[in-house]
Amino acid sequence: MNKPDEVEIIRIFQQRFGKKSGFVAEDLEMLRLANTKFAVKSDMLTQSTDVPPGMRLREMARKSLAACVSDFSCKGIKPRYATISLAIPRGFSLRQVNELAEGFARSSGEFGVQIVGGDVNEGKEIIIEVSMFGAGKKIPSRGGAKRGDIIVTSGPFGYCSAGLKIILGKVHTNSQFAKKCKEKVFRPTPKLEFGLKAAKYFSSSMDSSDGLSITLNDMSKQSQNRFVITNLPVEDDIVDFAKKNKMNLADLIFCGGEEYEIVATISPRNLHKVRNLAKGSNMSLYEIGYVTSGKRVVYIEEKRERVISRCGWIHLRS
Repeated sequence: MNKPDEVEIIRIFQQRFGKKSGFVAEDLEMLRLANTKFAVKSDMLTQSTDVPPGMRLREMARKSLAACVSDFSCKGIKPRYATISLAIPRGFSLRQVNELAEGFARSSGEFGVQIVGGDVNEGKEIIIEVSMFGAGKKIPSRGGAKRGDIIVTSGPFGYCSAGLKIILGKVHTNSQFAKKCKEKVFRPTPKLEFGLKAAKYFSSSMDSSDGLSITLNDMSKQSQNRFVITNLPVEDDIVDFAKKNKMNLADLIFCGGEEYEIVATISPRNLHKVRNLAKGSNMSLYEIGYVTSGKRVVYIEEKRERVISRCGWIHLRS
């Protein structure tokens, strides 16, 4: 591979740093300093690849924080502090700076995260790097799924995929559905309240922002078990949208991205507890399949089995 993509670059760094570094593929890194154990996450938002047309500066600021909060959500850790580093183009106006600042202030309050510092530099486009910190002792790993576990998601999929297509003018739909999809794209909302309560019942979990197929494949591979999907996490209006626009529904659901939902596996004995927690958080829990022995992710539709390969957004490839 002469021109490595995001996945290959991460693999190379993991090899260079060595096993002692603790550099592993996980949503959060759990670190120990003296007698204190804490969680840390860094994420970057780049204007040219992460910001769709029409997204306002305050929404960009919010999304950069939401991306990190989503990783904390799926692991059941409360984020407490964040630092923010910015690259801002020359000629950025005072009004634009104030709009960014307002976005960070409002969203930090929304997520309960205190911004404690950062850096500002000049760049050819807006780049926002967020490092977030929280206290915790143990998290469910990506690779803990057991045979017989139930696979769940904290919300439906497809709206962000549809929303991006609508924003780019590739499809047409009614105004009400378009508004709903655009809201999902411009204002992603991690399921933090639910994750904080339910994570103790997860045998494995992962944030889904890279796309459902990538998430399921990573969890399946690290768990060394087969993930069998029997139900798509989807609502009727997405089904209708796919039919009217002659789209493959499964591709719309599996190959999207930017859906900041929790994907988790749960032992059947704990499923009713997690259902009740979802109900208490005023959200729907989607039970989409089960874990069994074997490899890969497969989707069973009308008694036919289809292998779900990795698809979705991968930096430097997509």
